[in-house]
Amino acid sequence: MNAKHANPPGASRPGQAEGPLAVIEIGAHTARLQISQVDADGAWESLEEVLLPMPLGHDIYRNGQISAAHTRLTGEVVRDFMKVLREYGVKTWKMVVTGAVHEAANLDLLLERVRDISGVRPELLEESEEVRLLFLAIQDVLQGRHGLENRNAVMCMIGPDISQVLFLEKGHLRNNETVRLGTLRLREDLGGHVSASRLRELIDPFVAAVVNSVARLSPKQKPEMFIAVGSAPRALVEMDSRSPRQPVMVMSRRAFETRFNQIAGTSPSQLAARHQLPDYVAESLEPCCNMLGHFFEITAADRLIVPMISTRDALLHDLWRERTGQPDRFLPEIFSAAVHLGEKFGFDGAHARAVAGLAGQLFDALTDLHHMTPRDRLLLELSGLLHDVGFFISSRQHHKHSYYLIRNSELPGVSPREQELIALISRYHRRATPRASHLEYMAQPPAGRVLVTKLAALLRLADALDRSHRQRIRTIRVDQQEDRLVLTASAPGDLTLERLGLDRKADLLKDVYGLKAVLEEA
Repeated sequence: MNAKHANPPGASRPGQAEGPLAVIEIGAHTARLQISQVDADGAWESLEEVLLPMPLGHDIYRNGQISAAHTRLTGEVVRDFMKVLREYGVKTWKMVVTGAVHEAANLDLLLERVRDISGVRPELLEESEEVRLLFLAIQDVLQGRHGLENRNAVMCMIGPDISQVLFLEKGHLRNNETVRLGTLRLREDLGGHVSASRLRELIDPFVAAVVNSVARLSPKQKPEMFIAVGSAPRALVEMDSRSPRQPVMVMSRRAFETRFNQIAGTSPSQLAARHQLPDYVAESLEPCCNMLGHFFEITAADRLIVPMISTRDALLHDLWRERTGQPDRFLPEIFSAAVHLGEKFGFDGAHARAVAGLAGQLFDALTDLHHMTPRDRLLLELSGLLHDVGFFISSRQHHKHSYYLIRNSELPGVSPREQELIALISRYHRRATPRASHLEYMAQPPAGRVLVTKLAALLRLADALDRSHRQRIRTIRVDQQEDRLVLTASAPGDLTLERLGLDRKADLLKDVYGLKAVLEEA
């Protein structure tokens, strides 16, 4: 396949054409290779696309692990894909495994065998990272269209194994939920081959229960927009369409209901033959329609908006962003989601923002001392926002409750490892400092334990500086004077409580950095 198409806004700049980029995606049902390049005019050109059916999902659903034969097949497919990359002279590429492949009991063995056979080891595309990639790609393609930046929306990322549901307020991410609800997983859960006439009857109550549970996370007012991405939604809006493919396709609610009724009475084999669809897409269509129909009910939308992008497109655009040195535009969405998570648990938002801000100031002032990265700063600020959410359960030992709630919530754009670190840093904002008797802390590798301790020392200090919860101190000047860390604040009112807090919480700073914290007024 060789085609040119306009590049999404912000993803490239004219005059920066370089070698091609490639993505290899190993899913439970397909293996895909996509090679593209950006020309000198800033347009994306697709050089090669290969799709091969894969039987990994059937192994996982039935046996919980991937057979030796299919493990070998995966390695051979990757080996052949890598030959294609070399033929095209691809230097920048990414290979990921997605979906139900993550659930295989022998996942580590699969990754090692792929490396043994092909010479390269795939990465795991975490669910939170896939949310980040697709959100940014959708934001790009919808820029200036449909008023996303001024409206509330439900965004469904529907996959064969799992789906992601995002709630947006005025274009910004409020929260997201991962649901073990996929178009092909639904069929497998029902035993595989179910007649078309019975499928809706069997699936409907299950999907309704899941959607109603997710709906409780939505804003009180029904979202006005309904956005869906995935191979099945893309096929749905293109069926019988007489117009050429657009970057964004739209289907009215009435047209959707008509299409759903047509699909429900047709077998997957008939759909595949009639509309020239891959078998796995044809099998996905009715479960997809069932899911979309229930999600329609929790919105006030009168149409379905489908950006015609895939995970591979999103990965390619992220590779281009990294190549061209563009910043990660998802960072504000991470903070937005963290704030809404705090609100879900009734946190003191003013205090949380103050602590996060002070922690960031301390981090920046001490960079020559701690030698940590900007990503570590993000973990510290998120810990500052969420350190007190444990009050939702109880004020007694709320730091431990904070650990549990953060660890078991969803933060898009944050890896599971990073989320565990945020939970641990928050856990140590008060009371005992990290100890060998703390199992969760000791489960971290040595570098992780050091990072938690260094950041927790700064968080404790920042929390102490708003001990009164009245935000008397908003900015500080930080001066290191031999073995003292002098914090100078220009703040109205009595700072007795903040000095008392500093006396109690600066212990870890002394242990880690060898500095005694002192608060002075300007």
